[in-house]
Amino acid sequence: MKTLKPFLIRFLTVAVPLLGIYIFAQIAASANRGREHPTDVGLGIAFLSVFTFLVLFVGFTVDLVIRVRRKQHPQVWMDSFFLFLFTIPIAYIVCLITSRDCFCKWLIDTIDWIR
Repeated sequence: MKTLKPFLIRFLTVAVPLLGIYIFAQIAASANRGREHPTDVGLGIAFLSVFTFLVLFVGFTVDLVIRVRRKQHPQVWMDSFFLFLFTIPIAYIVCLITSRDCFCKWLIDTIDWIR
């Protein structure tokens, strides 16, 4: 019970913004389909997603530093797990924007293979 509450707090901290972005994306896409001349709503959603991931990444990094200084090791492992999950989509989007040399080619090929 001692580690369940911090995990649920961290999980909801991640799930609520991502669920909000998902709902916004569905509403924007359905509204865009109804237009006579559809526009590109995906770019705005991508920027919103990157901004959300970066804010969550910075927040979890600050929390990780605080937990390390206080020597709260179970929370450190939870923060590290969530930080690892954030680095994958951030690195994927950065690799799509930049060149596909070295690490980026491997990451994009791996994610394309998984899909």
